Amino acid sequence: MYQTTVTDINEFLVRDAVREAGEVTRRDLSERLGLSAASVSRIVRRLVEAGVVSQESSASTGPGRSSDIIRFNHRSGAVIAVDLGGTKCHGVLADLGAETLAEDFRATRADGTAAETLMATIAALREAARAAAIDVRAVVVGVPAVPDPDTGLVGSGPNVDWEDYDLIGLMRERVEEPFRVENDVTLAAIGQAWRGEGQAASGFVTLSIGTGIGAAAFANGQVLRGRHNAAGEIATMVMTGDQLRATPGTVAGLETVASGPAIARRAVELLAAGRHSQLEADGLTAQQVFVAAAAGDAVARTVIEELLDYVAMAVINLAAVLDPERIILDGSVGRALEPYADAIMERVGWRLPNVPSLRFSRLGPNATVIGAIAGALALDRELDARRTVAEIPRDGWRALASLPSYGDHGDTEDGTAASAAAADGDQLDVP
Repeated sequence: MYQTTVTDINEFLVRDAVREAGEVTRRDLSERLGLSAASVSRIVRRLVEAGVVSQESSASTGPGRSSDIIRFNHRSGAVIAVDLGGTKCHGVLADLGAETLAEDFRATRADGTAAETLMATIAALREAARAAAIDVRAVVVGVPAVPDPDTGLVGSGPNVDWEDYDLIGLMRERVEEPFRVENDVTLAAIGQAWRGEGQAASGFVTLSIGTGIGAAAFANGQVLRGRHNAAGEIATMVMTGDQLRATPGTVAGLETVASGPAIARRAVELLAAGRHSQLEADGLTAQQVFVAAAAGDAVARTVIEELLDYVAMAVINLAAVLDPERIILDGSVGRALEPYADAIMERVGWRLPNVPSLRFSRLGPNATVIGAIAGALALDRELDARRTVAEIPRDGWRALASLPSYGDHGDTEDGTAASAAAADGDQLDVP
């Protein structure tokens, strides 16, 4: 058993090093990992046979043998990432190098309910993987709700009609791969840290304003989650005295004055009061209000000026509590505010001892699904590591990690991680 475990650990280290480097030589692997040349050769041979890596001889630039170039095979597996929003569901099948292989778009309730739409998206992407003869290694889903770390239920999801909803139970029944469920704004922040405006920041907050409002904070390289996994649920942040004195049970907070529906609703209120405008109340959207404001419409400009006040207050409150280097505005409304960046920061002004920079997402509407890809790749990598040390019990790993993880994690019949390499006699190499 010990020898098998050592073999698996070494193999994981080699596989992960090749994946991180993209391409590398055997000598580089031996020096980087402190493994003997013989062990590296045996492990690389097994990985080549398994299709995880490829190798080719490089041209020699001097005397002696040329070095083999080892490359990671991104198509040796795939992950599924889904952003289930209040109005649309966007799913991506990506290979292990994060390249998109297939996408699925549909309305949130295209299949009856948000949950059924989610299941249909996962099924469609799984079928795309099967057609390409690629195994799906992990699934990560972003939802406009909060997964409870104690119960596994999801709540605070009015845009998908979820409150104490057993989404995890449904996915356990119908998703065959290891999976995680995460708040959509948290995944958007992970996407920003990976490929967006959060790169190289010591700490930042993603403030997403769209159909709903939420925030997620990164500090010291980690997402701040809170006791109930609900840190950043600022839709309920009280903005006015009237909101503070609202009747118990009344929905009152930032989301009721600054979200997309709130923008349209406020414009309709002003139109009903007789204010002259090019806007029409029927079917009015936040996007139409922004367009009219840019054209100089008085009602639209009033609505946007009020919105800027609320966004500035949210920025001040978040910065006062978290002291981030940056605040990144995301979501359809958040990104639309970029022309008003100076107006927002003028309102923030002198009110903070340390003023963060204000940035706007360059990932467009894809921040959450990009974060979900990152999360799925991390889940696959994490499970590989856990399998190598036989930490996954036979009935499946159910511990809640930084992101809740569920599903079948590839246990073997004897309750340990498999190793076809034990006969090769790898030993623990000490640097």
